[in-house]
Amino acid sequence: MKFAETERLILRRPRPEDLQAYLRSWADPMMTRYTGIRPDIERFITALLEEMQSKQPGDTEPQPWYQVTIERRGDGAVVGDLGLGFGVPGDRQVELGYRIHPDHQRRGYGREAVAAAISWLIESHNIHRFVGVAAAENVASTTLLRSLDFRKEGHFRQSFLCNGEWIDDEYYALLASEWRERR
Repeated sequence: MKFAETERLILRRPRPEDLQAYLRSWADPMMTRYTGIRPDIERFITALLEEMQSKQPGDTEPQPWYQVTIERRGDGAVVGDLGLGFGVPGDRQVELGYRIHPDHQRRGYGREAVAAAISWLIESHNIHRFVGVAAAENVASTTLLRSLDFRKEGHFRQSFLCNGEWIDDEYYALLASEWRERR
């Protein structure tokens, strides 16, 4: 099932055959720098991909996150994924998380995918507010959010324990009305 498309990308429901692409991305040391390392990563991702088969974006049971695969048009390569955290039912807010595998970074895929997700979620789910949380030192992530007109709303010192190290988090937000005005 496709959720959104751009000139170069398709945002779609994850499939079990995406397992190896997710493993390469979620277990890559560069990628786990700000997300942590899971010792049970293969079992976790297998269960996640299976769960996504019966969920729809916006379902909050059994957990509020929905994963979306980012596929490159033409060759079908999985370049990354988006996590959509729907939180409290009915509050019309979504936290966006994104992961682009290092082999596919620095090509604008992350920005393109997040922008497509925002437009799709406004249209299909009437989302009012988007939140992005990034490690303060993750310049690529904070730059992506700012490039899409997210506003920095907070800097939290040593708020996240990741791989045995306390890191600072920054919170960014964007209203659907701001998105519409700027597009």
